[in-house]
Amino acid sequence: MSNLSINQLSGMNCHYIRHSFKYFLDSMTKLGIKNIEIWGAAPHYYAEYFNQEMLNKMKKEIRSHGLKLICLTPEQVTYPINIASDEKYLRELSINNHLKTLNHAEELECKMMLLTPGYGNIDQNKEEAWKRSADSIARIAEYAEKLGIIIALEHLSPASSNIINSARDLKRMLNMIKSPNLKAMFDFGQVGILKEKVENYFDLLGSEIVHIHVIDGTPGGHLAFGDGNLPLEHNFKMISKYGYKGYLSMEIADRRYFTNPQEADYKSINMYKKFIQLL
Repeated sequence: MSNLSINQLSGMNCHYIRHSFKYFLDSMTKLGIKNIEIWGAAPHYYAEYFNQEMLNKMKKEIRSHGLKLICLTPEQVTYPINIASDEKYLRELSINNHLKTLNHAEELECKMMLLTPGYGNIDQNKEEAWKRSADSIARIAEYAEKLGIIIALEHLSPASSNIINSARDLKRMLNMIKSPNLKAMFDFGQVGILKEKVENYFDLLGSEIVHIHVIDGTPGGHLAFGDGNLPLEHNFKMISKYGYKGYLSMEIADRRYFTNPQEADYKSINMYKKFIQLL
């Protein structure tokens, strides 16, 4: 019997980027999803340009749909945000963007923000980039402590970062910073790209894991369930076995879903329901 429930599933707006924010919220309600994670990119939400009036409107819209914002995830891979940059101006700009996002999370009554480690230049010393990343993460985590918000630190594929890729990398960074508000998360696609297994993360990080991105892929791609070849049934079985009680966000992001994002969510939700019934 599965320890997972439908109430742990969370929708994301990545593939709704060609639709209005209201359409995204309407879709979540229609599909029976109670929790949402907001990807912070224009036009739905971009921290740099969001003012109090815009935040109030967003908060009201989320509440009116009966939804819970479980994580705020500012874009920090595609946009010029890099907390490990060797350019001080860019590093400071990136840190300030995250501090602003934490303030917005507090305003929106959201208790978690996702953070990635940034990346260093490939032709430069990797350990120096690691130190810059660690310093930035520590500053962001310290501010999160003051606000009572959890930082979910995500690993990235080698194509996106040369700092934190694996379960061991995540463990090393958490051990180095030792903030009570800095925790770990993982992504099905990144696990597959590194040829690791979900159980590797639970064995190494245990209760430090507070969030999971659930998608299909080949192994990358951020696809709807069933559109890739990741071992989804095994992954959910392991998540259930280890007694994980946090949220599972469907980070579907491939452009093929931009026209009809609801269809991708519908397919994934139904497959998830079947998985948890079979476990």
